[in-house]
Amino acid sequence: MLFYEYLKGEIFEIVKKLLDEKNLESDFLENKSFNIELSHNPDFGDLSSNVALVFSKFFKTSPENLAELISDKLRENKYVSKVEVVKPGFINIFFSDLFWQNQLSQFIKIDGSYDYNIKTKSICIEFVSANPTGLMHIGHARGAVLGDAISSVLEEVGHNITREYYINDAGEQIKKLKETILFHLDNMNRNPTKKLTDDLYPGEYLENVAKKILNKFTVKNVSELQNLDEKIIDIVLTDIKKDLVQLNIIHDNFVSEKNISSLNSINKLKNKLLKSELAYFGFQEKPKNISDEHWEKKEQLLFCSKKFGDDSDRALMKPNGEVTYFMSDLLYHTNKIKRKFEILINIWGVDHFGYVKRLKSALSSLVKDDYILEIKLTSLVNLIKKGEKLKMSKRKGNYITMREVTKEVGVDALRFMMVSRNADKTIDFDFDTLKNKNKDNPVFYVQYAYARCMSILEISTKKIKEIEKGDYKLEDLVLHEEKMLIKYICNFYNVIKNSAEFFEPHRITNYLYDLSKIFHNYWGLGNIDKEKKVITDNDEVTKSRLVLIKVVSMTLNKGLSLLKINSPKSM
Repeated sequence: MLFYEYLKGEIFEIVKKLLDEKNLESDFLENKSFNIELSHNPDFGDLSSNVALVFSKFFKTSPENLAELISDKLRENKYVSKVEVVKPGFINIFFSDLFWQNQLSQFIKIDGSYDYNIKTKSICIEFVSANPTGLMHIGHARGAVLGDAISSVLEEVGHNITREYYINDAGEQIKKLKETILFHLDNMNRNPTKKLTDDLYPGEYLENVAKKILNKFTVKNVSELQNLDEKIIDIVLTDIKKDLVQLNIIHDNFVSEKNISSLNSINKLKNKLLKSELAYFGFQEKPKNISDEHWEKKEQLLFCSKKFGDDSDRALMKPNGEVTYFMSDLLYHTNKIKRKFEILINIWGVDHFGYVKRLKSALSSLVKDDYILEIKLTSLVNLIKKGEKLKMSKRKGNYITMREVTKEVGVDALRFMMVSRNADKTIDFDFDTLKNKNKDNPVFYVQYAYARCMSILEISTKKIKEIEKGDYKLEDLVLHEEKMLIKYICNFYNVIKNSAEFFEPHRITNYLYDLSKIFHNYWGLGNIDKEKKVITDNDEVTKSRLVLIKVVSMTLNKGLSLLKINSPKSM
């Protein structure tokens, strides 16, 4: 049993016994949680816990007093060398060297087959879902990598995952896309001097799409082309899929908005909303940015958003009977629930912030099935070159595509950076930094740690064979840096579990960077003191250190693999 579960179990038993001694109820313990964290400063012990702060009210005493009671019991543990209480009630625990050596032994026995002890769920994660109006940009890349990384972590802990892409192939943007392609086709056939108008999509890419259509479907007249919108979407989506595959992302499903929004589905949902008194036919309030002379009141289907704290009731259908983005989303999400998914995860841009509550309110009122809807909003990505932020505008056709970024810095750097921070934090993507070969380049720093591990393991083949037969001891792992490595290694599965629970893969990139930093520091000790080199004159010490290096390499490789990032053996 690794330290997190071990210590949590020990503390739970202590708290339960203390409650029993005072004739207090202990049933609530099953539903209560407390933290156990690694201490980064050795002065504060190996591990610290807030258990006394969480449970003191049930004991009707101060957190500091409860912390002392728990500490007295912990001191009886044979692996505990010291316990300290720090105001306002934190407990700092110091473990013996033997404890950490045993922990490493436990980790080796697990051999990658860790039991996360979770209840398996059927999860649909929808991500990317870029409008098929052009190539993906860096903002799409963030959502793409985040969604894929969350999927991988959830699969690792045991959930059943479906990666889904929602194709926005209906509505105004598709009409505008079709008009743009028709404009280019007309230019190529008859009128090459016409200028693109402001109401069409700019950029060279769509001009190239028009050329592909012209080359593939030889016709004299544009009017002869049947199902033009489908042909356009097929070409653009093929390009998007190519870019995603280059990023090691493969979706299980591509769901068409047009297919989901059939007339029958629309009418069924509309009638259900009306019957549930969640919608009504009425007049929408005039938007503040439209003058009276340009505003015409028209009856349309509205959702009762005000009931759920919104400032106005929102349109579900336009006056002409077409569905709005909101109605399409309700159709799509009810469809996912009908497909028996228990958890729905959406990865959206931060510009959807005001829309989240509206969708959740509508869906929870409409659908009574058991489901969880989690929406992760991704913040901005600033592209930086030579210290300056690059200005982009998709509306003006002036933006850097995802494939351009990948070509310049590589897939590994892009994937690592896109999950280097929590989704709601802005990422500064510095091209120059990501080309450097130093600790400022996080993906290089982690991959270099792995390559260093492999280099020393490859020159120690004889001793590695002895180790594989079990001929090694761990008693010589007593250096501070060795214990730090063991602590971090043994916290690996806990990091993955938390990453899955909170849908936060940045916990893994941060962990890998921290582990690499400790490893590089450990490696550097040998340059100062030859007795601290991995390979020494003492065979037993060397073998114990090689075991540690091997486990570090396995952990780094596992973490990078989860994020679909390469682990190069040499750099």
